[in-house]
Amino acid sequence: MSKKLLIIYLFILLIPISYSNGGCIKIADDIFVQLSSSPIVPIVNKEASFLISFANIKKELISEEINGKIWIAKDDEKILTKNFKIKNGIFDLKPTFKSAGLYEIFLEFKIGNKTYMPEDFLIEVKEEKQDFNFLFLIIGVIIGILSMKFIKKH
Repeated sequence: MSKKLLIIYLFILLIPISYSNGGCIKIADDIFVQLSSSPIVPIVNKEASFLISFANIKKELISEEINGKIWIAKDDEKILTKNFKIKNGIFDLKPTFKSAGLYEIFLEFKIGNKTYMPEDFLIEVKEEKQDFNFLFLIIGVIIGILSMKFIKKH
């Protein structure tokens, strides 16, 4: 019985972690482009963190030099444009969004003499919520009660 309780306890603890970041993969010819973001849904006026990784068909990071341009647009208006040059297959970007809504992230990059332009990525930006998430409070109370019962038995 205690192993089942421990497994349930660990599963519940992992719930918030599973929502901490997210990503999306696009394919441009023979290159996989992954956009990972933290948090999954950026918050207005708070810095977001994006990692863009470039991998080959074997899913290995590209070690060749990649020159590119990234731009972020909202309602067809560019709000950020940045050129980049990387050699390790990973580019990081830390934008801050001024308003809520849907944003498109566009990439154009060159490896050797070949130019790639994958589909755009969509990012939703939300206003910061001031309300407390009672679900996690309830889960915490349940974990506390179960832990106390488990400790008292042993």
